[in-house]
Amino acid sequence: MSKHHKHRSYGAQFSVSPKEGLTLDVLAMAEKAGAKAGYAVAKEELYRNIASSRFLNEQETDELLAAAQRAGSAAALAAARKVLDKTLRTSFNHHHRPAESGASMAIAPEFPTPAYEEPLAKYSPPLGLLDTPRTKVDQHVLTITRVEWLNDQMVRLIASAPNLDGYRSNSALDEYVKVFVADPSLGLVPPYDLRTLRRRLPREQVPRSKSYTIRWVNPVLNELAIDFVVHGAPGTVGHWAGTAQPGDPLVISPARSKTSLSLNADYYVLAADEAGLPAIAKVLEALPAHAQGTALIEAADKNAMFDVKHPEGVVLQWLSRESMPAGKSNALPAAFQSLPLPAGQVGVIAHAERSTIKAISRITEYWHLNKHSSHISSYWTLREGRLHR
Repeated sequence: MSKHHKHRSYGAQFSVSPKEGLTLDVLAMAEKAGAKAGYAVAKEELYRNIASSRFLNEQETDELLAAAQRAGSAAALAAARKVLDKTLRTSFNHHHRPAESGASMAIAPEFPTPAYEEPLAKYSPPLGLLDTPRTKVDQHVLTITRVEWLNDQMVRLIASAPNLDGYRSNSALDEYVKVFVADPSLGLVPPYDLRTLRRRLPREQVPRSKSYTIRWVNPVLNELAIDFVVHGAPGTVGHWAGTAQPGDPLVISPARSKTSLSLNADYYVLAADEAGLPAIAKVLEALPAHAQGTALIEAADKNAMFDVKHPEGVVLQWLSRESMPAGKSNALPAAFQSLPLPAGQVGVIAHAERSTIKAISRITEYWHLNKHSSHISSYWTLREGRLHR
C-alpha cells in the first residue's frame, strides 16, 4: 500500500461544535481504525485469491486497497457519528418537566435534574475485520503425512497441521520457507530456540536450515508440499529429506518471497536445474493457458525426467548432464545459446547454480526482456569439495 494514502483524506469530514465538549479527535480515531480494518480485509482477500485469479499490477492493487480503506473509514465514521449523536442527546440536553395545565399549583423551586450520562460506546467491527496484533512466530511445526518420490534424486514431502500451525501462505509464485532440521539423537523438540541452542551446543549440533520453495498449499485439507533434492552428508537438510517418514515433524519458517512476477510477456524462456525445478514447475502451472515459450530443465540423466504440467504452447525440453556433476555442466547455457531470438517482449525465468546463471545473464543481456516478467537468480553455489544447496 502506498505510504501516500492517508486515513484523514478519505470521505466527508464531520464536525462537532466546541460547546458540545467533544473534539474531532474522536472521529479521526474512528476513521483511522476503519481504514486499517478495510485495508486488512482487502489484503487478506488478495492473498487468498491471487493464486486462482488474474494477477493485479501495482497500480490496480493500490487502488483496491485504497478503496477498501475508504469503505472501512466510512463505516467507522458512520458508527462513530451515531454514537456521538446519541451521547450528545443524553449528556448535554437537560429536559425540564413542563407545568401542568388546569388548576393553579404551587411550584416548587426547580433544580436542574441530573442528566443520565450514557457511557461513550466503543465501536468494534466484526471479529473478521480486526487486524489483531499477532505474536511473532519464527517456526511452524507440521507433521509429514505423505512421502512421494518424483525420481531417484527428488522427493516431495506433504505435511499437515491444524490450521497449518498458524502458517499463512503469501500466495507468491516464489513463496519459500526455511526448513529446520535437528539431529534426532539430541532429542530436541520443535520449535527450536536457536538463540539458546547456539550458546550451549557445538556449531555442528545446532539445527540446520535451508530455503525451499513451497510447491503448493491446500488450505481446505491443511496441507502443504515441498520438493527436495536428496543429496549431502548426514545432518544436512537434503539428506534428511531422503530419510523422512510419515509422522516426522516438518519445521518451517513463515512464508517469504522476493519477486512479484506479472506473467504477461509475449514469450517465455524458463530454465532450471533440480534445485530450481520446483519454482519453475510452479510458474509453468501458473502461466495462462495460451502462453507460448520454452522450458529448459537440466537433470542428471534420462531416468530423472518426470511429468511436469505446462501449457500446450510451452515446449518442455529435458537436458541430460550425461553423468557430469551438478554445477559442472554447460547444458543450460548451451541450450539458451541455440535458441532463436524470440519476437516481442520476452520473459526469462531461470533458477540454477550460480555460474550457470551468470552465463545465462550474459546471453540474454541484449534480449528484449520484459522486466516485470523476468527473474534470473542463482539458487545455489558449487563449492569445491562439497555440494552446497
